Amino acid sequence: METVIPVEWLIPHKIANGWKFQCSTNLRNLVATNRAALFFRQLVILLEQDYHLVNFHFKIQHNRKKIDQLEIFVFCGDDHIEQEPEPVSICSSCDVTHPLSQSTLLSEQQYTYAWLDFRNRPKLILTPKRHIERLSELKDENGEMEAFWYDTVEIIDRECDNINELIYPVLSLNHGTFRKHAHMHLKIDISKDIWETKIVPRHKEKLDYLEQLLKQTELISACFTERHLQQEIQKGVIGNMNNELKQTDVQTKSISK
Repeated sequence: METVIPVEWLIPHKIANGWKFQCSTNLRNLVATNRAALFFRQLVILLEQDYHLVNFHFKIQHNRKKIDQLEIFVFCGDDHIEQEPEPVSICSSCDVTHPLSQSTLLSEQQYTYAWLDFRNRPKLILTPKRHIERLSELKDENGEMEAFWYDTVEIIDRECDNINELIYPVLSLNHGTFRKHAHMHLKIDISKDIWETKIVPRHKEKLDYLEQLLKQTELISACFTERHLQQEIQKGVIGNMNNELKQTDVQTKSISK
């Protein structure tokens, strides 16, 4: 097995609001050759220690013209909130007994959990079991970093039926003020076709329950910061949009009186 990272993989290519890094292999092969942990460790060292980046967004995808090439985009511009996420009463990525966690949990691995998206979007989510906030906090000595990427590939293959690299999901990972949820989570964006033909039929019962659960604002509010909760209510993701707006109108009228 290869255990050396080519120097050119860590050469930054300047783009708007950040950099792009290119690997001459795909994610499956990076994991299969035991180089995922080494590559991502060296990459976050470069970003956090050499570039002194704290707030940034990772976007990981296969090149659509060269499917054997992995691209990692690092954005650190203005597309983030003003402050780090505030602590929440219940971390739904840690407390697997909460109804929101139970409705979305797909599997438990040695170091990770795999989930449906808490907000019922066409995404799969992978989180470390430990409550950590940055990719750099994953450990190397016990295999935690390597397992994180191994589990990523495994859940994609399992849930998407060994999808080919041409339509492989885009992965994203936020750091610092780019996050709304403190617990680090990898978002796996699923195409509409794969979501509707593979994921929905397989997990329809969970998705239906989650849809109903998201209407019960009081039950799940402890899993969100107040700011994030209000944003999701306004979007219609959480609660009954009409009822929430009516309540807001009533409160506004009461205050004005």
